[in-house]
Amino acid sequence: MAPRSPEQFAEIREERKAQILEAALEVFAKHSFQGASISEVAIKANVSKGLIYNYFKSKEEILKVIIHDLFDELVEKMQIDSNQAMTREDFVSFIDISIDEVVANPDRWKLYMSLSLQPAVTPLLMEEMMPKVQPLLTRLNNYFMEQGHDDPLAMMRYYSAIMDGVQMHILLDPENFPVEKVKQMMIDQFA
Repeated sequence: MAPRSPEQFAEIREERKAQILEAALEVFAKHSFQGASISEVAIKANVSKGLIYNYFKSKEEILKVIIHDLFDELVEKMQIDSNQAMTREDFVSFIDISIDEVVANPDRWKLYMSLSLQPAVTPLLMEEMMPKVQPLLTRLNNYFMEQGHDDPLAMMRYYSAIMDGVQMHILLDPENFPVEKVKQMMIDQFA
């Protein structure tokens, strides 16, 4: 058997890291971030505890990576650029992507939502994600301002609350939730 190339080692390392992150997401959601241990993550990932520390310094670092990865994926799909004005088409696309992502990956988003509501995680989530979310919030605020709303900030928060509720209801009852009809209702109300 030939020795592995540097590329093969890098690929193995990335696969192992992804395996650990996926296990951690499940363990943190099931046992809470505070209640979970690196040992539990190691068992779930089928790796040694020591190996986890070769990839991550701490449980908090694992959590930060999980949160960043989820938001980075979403931001990339939405192609958010705070320097551009949001058009109606952008806004409709934003609604579609925000809902379709939850429909396509319900287990992942259930885990994320349960994790994000844990008291020990919420402050970290706000601190870590605000720089990533701020361009979107700015675009939404500007969009509602251009639409002539008296209080675009309140409208943006109202829209966000509606979207959070829609996503939660999709996760709670995916078989019966009228996804396309609700998307259209949101487009009619907000776009």
